[in-house]
Amino acid sequence: MRLTELRLSPELLPWRDDIREFLNSEMAPDVVAGHVDPTDLTGLDWAFEQRHQREAARRHMLAVSLPVVDGGLGKSRAWKHVYDLEAAFFGAPSIDTGVTLCGFVLSRYGTEAQKARWLTPMVSGQMMGAIAYSEAGAGNNLAAISTTAIRGAEGWELSGTKSHVTGAHKAGVAVVLAVTDTEAQPRNSMSMFLVPLDAPGVHVRRRPTVNRWTLGEVAFQRVRLDENCLLGEVGYGWPQVMAAVGAERGSLAHYGWIEQWLMRLPTGVPDWQRARLHGGAAQVRAFCQRLIDYEIAGRPVGYEASVVKVTATELLQDIARTARSAAGPTQTEWTPLFDEGPPYAYDALEALHPTISVGANETHRDMIAAALLSEDPPANPHPSGESDDPVLAACADMAADARQVLSLTAQDALNRPLYGKTVGDFQVARHRFVDMAIAVEAMELATAEAALAPPGPQRDYLVSAAKVTGNEFLLDVLAGAHQLHGADGYYDDHNLAPLTQRAWAAQARKGTTAEHLDQLASLTR
Repeated sequence: MRLTELRLSPELLPWRDDIREFLNSEMAPDVVAGHVDPTDLTGLDWAFEQRHQREAARRHMLAVSLPVVDGGLGKSRAWKHVYDLEAAFFGAPSIDTGVTLCGFVLSRYGTEAQKARWLTPMVSGQMMGAIAYSEAGAGNNLAAISTTAIRGAEGWELSGTKSHVTGAHKAGVAVVLAVTDTEAQPRNSMSMFLVPLDAPGVHVRRRPTVNRWTLGEVAFQRVRLDENCLLGEVGYGWPQVMAAVGAERGSLAHYGWIEQWLMRLPTGVPDWQRARLHGGAAQVRAFCQRLIDYEIAGRPVGYEASVVKVTATELLQDIARTARSAAGPTQTEWTPLFDEGPPYAYDALEALHPTISVGANETHRDMIAAALLSEDPPANPHPSGESDDPVLAACADMAADARQVLSLTAQDALNRPLYGKTVGDFQVARHRFVDMAIAVEAMELATAEAALAPPGPQRDYLVSAAKVTGNEFLLDVLAGAHQLHGADGYYDDHNLAPLTQRAWAAQARKGTTAEHLDQLASLTR
């Protein structure tokens, strides 16, 4: 049992076990040997990936969460989350598939003819698809794209260049976002198109990244498209792409990589440093568990997906930097993924990528802030679970205090006047608030997860991680609150004063950070 693994329902447990049995055999070193391709994001060649995807499709693993009418199993997205996590853990090239990248928009907005032509071969693992939304000059701001599609008597003419396209060199079709009304407001000006990448006028160029694999740059030079290439409705490209990005950003693949990277930390990493990374993993685990629980319950997922993306990808960077700095002199050379040799240099470079992909983390912090500040935060939205464990009782008390500090900050500090505006009008202040909110939720959810764990090593792991999280994040939340309140919050008669004093006293209650890091270290050696 992996101490880091999720709490799954009786229905999902056999699904996870089936995936593990398949991938353990599929990704065995002797099977992968001879198929390394450093120029591909998967690290493997196209022949291996094609065979692997077809086998995964045969086992109904690629499209498990697509509707039955579209060739899927109609399961909740929790099932795909579990597959993505395990595929990442085993390094399987079946995460960025045609179904993953294009399946959502094709299933939701495609006609029956479009699904038959494009979605059916994706579901069977016969075809790769790509998404071509971004442009070099627009970055995360899709409202600033310049690619156009002009309607004529016989269809559309597409012109422009798309950048950062995953898998363009091996895809049969790309979902392209283009401006169709240059006079309309940006969010009403765009439409989506299905563009065969072998069509006349389409030119795919592979651009190497710093980690040697390539992303695609796709140029469209007056590409002729008939009406059957329009995906969805004219002028509805923005809400369609936002729905697609929303579905993609909640992937649990990053957590699978976290589990794998923690397991291969070099021996030179000090115990306390490894323990801190595991504390971070327990926090991300709690956020991932929330996504699974929401999907199973049919609850809408909003900013919660962005929280997973931000926390998981930034922890990956911490793990990679720690591993690289502790690696010995014979372990510091760059080697391709799946090739012989230590992966620490590769991982350090690779960790730069996830914080940018599917929207930079700063963009996600903006989305989290918009969601959290659109209404007053509830007093206790994440109950810490009932437990007679005195350590968890201390964690629950700290989480309650942190929630109170967050509420005071939202109501008072962000509304303080500053330079003719309010503190909350400044992005840097909103991002500080978001980090405080993430810390509060981590305290609440980590405590709840520890309370739900059955007795055993994983429970001990989660309890100590919850106490480390509570000790450190309560102080972080208070530091952020004082920063945003300004000097007023530092006085003894301010509402923050008793909370600040209690926070320092709580550090030693039922175990200091150092004591619980020692416990984590002993469990993870």
